[in-house]
Amino acid sequence: MTERTLLDEARPTPQEVLEAGLSDYFGSPVRIVEMAGKSLWGGNVYALRRLRVTLASGETLSVVFKRLLPHPDPVGNTYMREVLIYRRLLAGGLFGAPALYASVHDEARERYWLFVEDLGESTLEDGDVEDWLSAARWLAALHGENSGREDELRSLGCLGEHGLRFYRTLAAKARQNLTLAGAADALARFEELMRGYESIVNSLVGRPRTLVHGDLGPHNVALQAGGRIRPVDWEWAAVGPGAWDLSRLLYDCWTGRTKFLEAYVEEISRGGAVEVDREELADSLRRCDFVYKVWFLSQQPDVCRDSVRVHELLDEMEATR
Repeated sequence: MTERTLLDEARPTPQEVLEAGLSDYFGSPVRIVEMAGKSLWGGNVYALRRLRVTLASGETLSVVFKRLLPHPDPVGNTYMREVLIYRRLLAGGLFGAPALYASVHDEARERYWLFVEDLGESTLEDGDVEDWLSAARWLAALHGENSGREDELRSLGCLGEHGLRFYRTLAAKARQNLTLAGAADALARFEELMRGYESIVNSLVGRPRTLVHGDLGPHNVALQAGGRIRPVDWEWAAVGPGAWDLSRLLYDCWTGRTKFLEAYVEEISRGGAVEVDREELADSLRRCDFVYKVWFLSQQPDVCRDSVRVHELLDEMEATR
């Protein structure tokens, strides 16, 4: 979509929405005199742009504009619920999330827009060991603060649920992707590995629950001055086992896994806030490691057409059984 098309949409335009939102955010009238941007991502579930906004005062502001497209997801709600997550859960930049400058949640016109603080391009992928340890502690604080608050979290009406429906939907979608890819050998192997899947998910459903980010890969963890951890992309946020986030983050942690887990356990146990059963955590993590590969196959149809990569994932599934 060109910048001209973006600004010519039916009213209110993105510029008008952002102007009103910034006026509320700063507590005084704001007028935008120029808004230019470039595309960062475009897909079938959302489009992402970085906007350079010039105000009448002469100040400039960098804003990330996320346009969510109606798209069912297996977490339990529709994909565009991220707008509500920012409004109801992350207001004021809670948990280090980007500040929300403006938003639209218009079901009648299927408009779901987020204008959030631009946290820059530095992520945990660029981080050192200390940054990864900071991420472990941040994650422990998130899980510890929300442990035992399932009912309160559910009452927000915007979070998904890691229940049987979630896990079964992942499996069904993974099968569908492998079938559409014509990966008969991989599908047969997948089905063999999935024989104990119900036992795995029944165990996870029975584990203690907390708030999970849901897709805490290092690319979704922005790094700022002083090693501050600020996760983005909260569309998969849900009520579920904390081991899910650990599994997702540790998948890309090539070294220091034990040190990372120790930092997590130490932080979440601080002051007796949460009592950690290390054996139970290890078991939950192993089970989430297995399910995470199913999640990957369910969300990456292109990967399912890559025979080498598919069998690498199946090897990883086999190693966690």
